[in-house]
Amino acid sequence: MAGNQAAALISIYDAASNSEGWDNSLDVCVNYVRAHSANIMFQENDVNSRWRYSLGSEFWRNCPSEKMTKTLAMFEKYDFAAWKFVHKHRKQTLLKDTDFWTDLDELDEREDYKFFRNDMGFMRKVGCKLNDNLCWTDNIAFQFPAHMQTIPDESMQRMQSLLPHAAKSVELWRTFSILKSQYKAVLSALDHVRVGLCIAEPGGTIIVSNDEANRIFDLGSSISLGSDNLIHCRSSTAEDSIRRAINSSCATSSGNAALAEAFQVVGSNTDRQISVEVAPLRDSGAEIASHFNGALITLIDISADLDIDCHKLATAYRLTSSEAEVCQLLVKGSSVIDIAEIRNVKPDTIKTQLKAIYRKTGCKSRVELTRLALKASPPVD
Repeated sequence: MAGNQAAALISIYDAASNSEGWDNSLDVCVNYVRAHSANIMFQENDVNSRWRYSLGSEFWRNCPSEKMTKTLAMFEKYDFAAWKFVHKHRKQTLLKDTDFWTDLDELDEREDYKFFRNDMGFMRKVGCKLNDNLCWTDNIAFQFPAHMQTIPDESMQRMQSLLPHAAKSVELWRTFSILKSQYKAVLSALDHVRVGLCIAEPGGTIIVSNDEANRIFDLGSSISLGSDNLIHCRSSTAEDSIRRAINSSCATSSGNAALAEAFQVVGSNTDRQISVEVAPLRDSGAEIASHFNGALITLIDISADLDIDCHKLATAYRLTSSEAEVCQLLVKGSSVIDIAEIRNVKPDTIKTQLKAIYRKTGCKSRVELTRLALKASPPVD
């Protein structure tokens, strides 16, 4: 009997703050989509990075070593080309093995498929990349029972409904994994993250906020924390949108499907811009309370001198050395005029370089570029 979507979503967001949660999450998702097995392949695109993961559902966790060795050999021989094909498509575009290998008669008689069918119990496969961020690679793949000649449409639809949530959970997991590794905790170490982070319960009450969030609230320019422990904005429209997003995210962490939302809040002084993102959060480690369902709110003071390392972003998106320097100055809050003076060039030159940076990264503004840089290098002390 297949599980339901609520159980799958709950398991996905459990895994965001607790690495051990991925085992259960993949098992629940396999059950929900009626698959045979599933795995997530995650790797920082940096040879010096320690953060590499390969996660699997129960089948893969219990797979005998000799079968796993043979599977990896088959993967290297055949699947690398298929994943390159997958990576040419937009994020969260589910692709079947038969989308790449179209000759089914030849495919099913190939050595790897004979092995998968006869020794591993699966045959048809489907997968996608979860995010478009070039600073890391995260793929998810599902395998289906050997008796299935085709993957059911219902299974495809169920997988598709889970992908945005799995992508967001993996993104949060990157930062939380660093916190867990360095401080043996996640939520209690939020002051070591150099962007504003708050945790809200259903209804919008802020129950945890780190030092940077409190600094931003104390500015009182565009967003603040009231005596009622609710977020207040100078713009009533922005305030209503943030509270609605908090409620939606809290509902998602309880099993109802809604996606993370991002906003930009501008104060009376238009130079002061605060980027706000609201995402579902489950405290599976019970650092706040058992079975807590809430929302994680990220606050970025775009106008501040942000201590962000753009090296990984520049490498991943192939920025030139000049573009990398301009990018670093831009996310630190420097204006075009300031950057031109620092680099001793004309403002028009900086504008040309900015166009190239935005084109290469797919960003449309400094706010988006700053978010991308923070995702590339989570700002944990």
